[in-house]
Amino acid sequence: MESMYLIITTAPTQKDAKKLVDLAIEKNMAACAQIQAECLSTYRWEGQIETTTEYPIHFKTNEANKQALMNLLKQNHPYDVPEIICIQLDVVETDYANWLNTQLSAKK
Repeated sequence: MESMYLIITTAPTQKDAKKLVDLAIEKNMAACAQIQAECLSTYRWEGQIETTTEYPIHFKTNEANKQALMNLLKQNHPYDVPEIICIQLDVVETDYANWLNTQLSAKK
């Protein structure tokens, strides 16, 4: 079975998050994605401590689409330096994994 991945990013607005999700699904690079509830993020940017609201996004994909999805997110992200984290999933329920791979192998 092909390796599965959870790719996580954040977006500054729900509208920006929806654009990234729609693009990934339309391009068939992710089988599904969830826009999480608004959260509060604190980080250092250009020497200053910043706090802002963001929308985490979780994308599910496979080995064949992992790098293309990460590139798509970077190229279309509203941030200069977007958080793009890729986690290989060790255990995925078999029926779900089969569904995910079927979705990603469908014609684009």
